[in-house]
Amino acid sequence: MAHPRPFSVAVIGAGPGGTSLIERLVANAAELLPRHPLHLHVVDPHPPGAGRVWRREQSPLLWANSLASDITLFTDEAATCEGPIAPGPSLWEWGRDRAAEIREGRTQPALAPYADELSRLTPVSFPSRPLLSAYLAWVFRATAASAPPNVRIIVHRDRAVDLTDGPFGRQQLELAGGTGIVADAVVLAQGHLDHEPDPSEREFVGYARENGLTYLPRGYAADQDLGVLAPGEPVIVRGLGLAFVDLMVRVSSGRGGRFGRGAEGVPTYHPSGNEPVLYVGSRRGVPYRAKTGYELTGDRHVPRFLAIETFDDRPGPRALEWHRDIRPALDREMLWAYYQRLFTAHRDRTTADWADVAEPLAEALADGDHAPLVNATVPGPDDRLDLGLLDRPLLGRRFADATELQEALLTHMAADLARRSDPRFSADLAVIHALLVAYGVIARLLAAGRISDSAQLHELSKFHNYFSYIASGPPGPRLAEMAALAEAGVIRFVGPDTAVAARDGAFVAHSPAVPGVVRARALVEARLPEPALARTLDPLLRRLYARGAVSEELLAGVPTGKVRTEVGTHRLVDSDGIGHNARFATGHGVAGGVAVGGFARPRFDAPTFRVNDSLARDVLRGLAASAPTPVAAPTERLTA
Repeated sequence: MAHPRPFSVAVIGAGPGGTSLIERLVANAAELLPRHPLHLHVVDPHPPGAGRVWRREQSPLLWANSLASDITLFTDEAATCEGPIAPGPSLWEWGRDRAAEIREGRTQPALAPYADELSRLTPVSFPSRPLLSAYLAWVFRATAASAPPNVRIIVHRDRAVDLTDGPFGRQQLELAGGTGIVADAVVLAQGHLDHEPDPSEREFVGYARENGLTYLPRGYAADQDLGVLAPGEPVIVRGLGLAFVDLMVRVSSGRGGRFGRGAEGVPTYHPSGNEPVLYVGSRRGVPYRAKTGYELTGDRHVPRFLAIETFDDRPGPRALEWHRDIRPALDREMLWAYYQRLFTAHRDRTTADWADVAEPLAEALADGDHAPLVNATVPGPDDRLDLGLLDRPLLGRRFADATELQEALLTHMAADLARRSDPRFSADLAVIHALLVAYGVIARLLAAGRISDSAQLHELSKFHNYFSYIASGPPGPRLAEMAALAEAGVIRFVGPDTAVAARDGAFVAHSPAVPGVVRARALVEARLPEPALARTLDPLLRRLYARGAVSEELLAGVPTGKVRTEVGTHRLVDSDGIGHNARFATGHGVAGGVAVGGFARPRFDAPTFRVNDSLARDVLRGLAASAPTPVAAPTERLTA
């Protein structure tokens, strides 16, 4: 009996996001397309699994920003997916098993370079990026190996450059190498992309060119040419988040500097003499909060104030306002999680039982006046959570000079490191868990179109920054290294609300909290690029945008820079507002408000799994609806 023509789905992007989507397509194929042959084309010039951002060809000095036990691409019992749950190991579990294989002499040669790191890996280790890359590549191979017999995965180490409609509604995908793919559906999952400089950055580019200065616009520090920053040269740096941490590592230990241990194990830095001097500032003026160095015991956080059910009385589209509904509920959720943990896990630092405090606290949080109850039952000021101070620790402070500011920052970092490494302050980690759960709830509300457009773009951008600052800061050891570099004079802080300008043949930086200005001949934007469809350097998106085949998401009439998709279906929407039946998009840079990432924390119902599962099922259902009468399927399968 003749076999029917295989269905083809092309996934553009083979990083964690694209790999997660492939995993969901494979997991759902047995139910939704059980017999018809299916070809999954995976297009990316970089190795599948890791993609560009997490590719193996990076310095082992650069780390992932998540604990080994907090990294997975597999669904688990907490995932609210319609499709089947397909559990798999976290990076820690995978690494533990690989370490055992190495000890027993039965490992693959490709893992030999990681033998030392694997032997030291623990659940609370921060893996190097090359090791994370090896895990992601393994996930991709394991996904391919798990595919049912009718599913074939075909990897194209190439770049997609154009996409057009073909006969009978099929899609014709052109690759840079000259070959093409004909597909029934195409999903864009390119993840983080490079962009042309924005208007303000272009001004700095031109000014630097005219005055013989050095300017590095937003980008990925792992990819930038930092050789242009000369030893001893003062460099103004804007941004104190994760991009700055990468920059810091590359120009210190990456240039031959060495970290040692001083009194009580505190890191010290021994310069190589090749380091520039980094004058760094930001809006807050302080680094992101350090990651905790321990795991939280006990039950997973269950939302009380910010849950989908919270807003059942306002179910309509755009019924929820950020300031009125979302942000107050988020603050209550964080406070509730904090004090619940404090009263139950650290009873010796409270004067009441949780059973007696819980309901009064819930009522006080709902009324917006919890301070009297907290002051009466939590004696220690350091045990009381001040959300405003947590967010802006330098707000309203003034410093006599740069030396006083430097000392204040060192004190701040030492205090943050002490709390984040001490399980006695596990209530802080409970706040992070509450934020993670809230992040997922907000993503679901956005995906369902239930949050008003009013001021949404600005507020969502601020929320993502707030989330990253509190819950996705640098590993504790990295913050300790930052403090050591500051002690050694390699890092000097500019202050909060840093303003940067170009004048008198140089770049200048100033904070209203500190007298004076900093002058330098080099300026680095240590901030990751935000989505900018109109300025993307991705050749496929550039061509689609130029033809009006893709359009930007609008919030309150303002372009967000994100690729516009239909709510619920993730179909690409063109400039006329029409969704394409065979083109989809997901991941970073795609409409939906809260970014859908690649890998996720286990047992946290990560939005990325729910979104990719829904998308995979929609694509497969569409193929199944057009399938002819099922026939016997071929058994050929490619294991990538």
